Amino acid sequence: MTDPIIDIVHYLASRECNGRRTGTPGSAAARRYIVDNMIRAGIHPFGGINGFVHPFGGLPEGETGSNIIGIIPGKGALMDRFILMDAHYDHLGKHKTELKYYPGADDNAAAIAAILHAGKQFIETETEHVGDRRSILITCFDAEEPPYFNSEHMGVEHFCKDFPEIIERIDLAIILDLMAHRMGEGRVPEKFQEIFFVIGAEKSGAGPLLDEIRDAVNGLSPMRIGAHAIPPSGDYVPLHRYDLPYLFLTAGKFKSYHTCHDSAEKLDYPKLTAISNYLAYLISVLAEAPAEVFVYDRLGEDDRTTLSTLEDIFARMDDDEQIAGNQSVFDFLQKRFIQGDVNSPTKLDNIKDFLQRSIRQCELDGSLSHNERSKIKYLIDIIARYMY
Repeated sequence: MTDPIIDIVHYLASRECNGRRTGTPGSAAARRYIVDNMIRAGIHPFGGINGFVHPFGGLPEGETGSNIIGIIPGKGALMDRFILMDAHYDHLGKHKTELKYYPGADDNAAAIAAILHAGKQFIETETEHVGDRRSILITCFDAEEPPYFNSEHMGVEHFCKDFPEIIERIDLAIILDLMAHRMGEGRVPEKFQEIFFVIGAEKSGAGPLLDEIRDAVNGLSPMRIGAHAIPPSGDYVPLHRYDLPYLFLTAGKFKSYHTCHDSAEKLDYPKLTAISNYLAYLISVLAEAPAEVFVYDRLGEDDRTTLSTLEDIFARMDDDEQIAGNQSVFDFLQKRFIQGDVNSPTKLDNIKDFLQRSIRQCELDGSLSHNERSKIKYLIDIIARYMY
């Protein structure tokens, strides 16, 4: 039996794993623990050392990294096609004082726990899948964090280089990062705590499928948003270069990000459990989805859906009785989003007007103009400031 989600996070964020920095004893401890939980979940070894470990070298200072790769075999005509579900497991290691370490509970122990339990739940309901279905690759890539971040040394880069035949057969990749922290560390309403973002569906035919299952888990709000609004980084950059359909799931950054305070006791475990349940359902649907869902369109955009997501978020913000007292957010609205009368007492009204006009423009023209689309990033900044 796989360890409970809360136990997985606490162990990976513990002193024993000591920050899980690539090439360290703490990383090795985390790796053994993850593999053990994969085995107990019923996830099969993909291949390599001990069946699950994909080692790679060539890192600065002679370090060796180790990806963890498991598989849930598919069935029938689709078994040689893959859905990849990934969360990097490395973190920043020891603090420079040597007395502290970076726990990395939300970055990214929480996502590891979510994918392990999603895989376990998928296996437990396997008898419900009677037809052809894709295999599920469950990966925990190493060397995602600095100094390897967005470089050729990342574990996902080595995976792509060493397994080109697998890359060609991946129909869609799901990447998780920063999933379970409390939005605003509890200073924003509960209805914000259920939010996480699903990025990249506009690059394939996955959007309508995601819309159909949006309400699959009570108390959870997966919100679609375009990759132009939250640009690619981390593990999905190499996959993006292969014209591989992807979904990037995140709740965004938070105050304890990359600090020694990203600790296990601060996370929202009911939300993390709900996310894991959502993932299990998502991969069950994707495993049997028709091929047209996975047709990649590098230029694909869906401004209408992004605007609807923003409209939903700002409506929730507008209901927050505390926003008038949140001076940092109010000042940010004043300075960064100039829409209508700059002396208006509430910029939220102006933002809502902009969103409504932009949605009407999309309905008429199919998309936003370049100038109007550029304003979306200002709105993302406002949301990030509010939820930070």
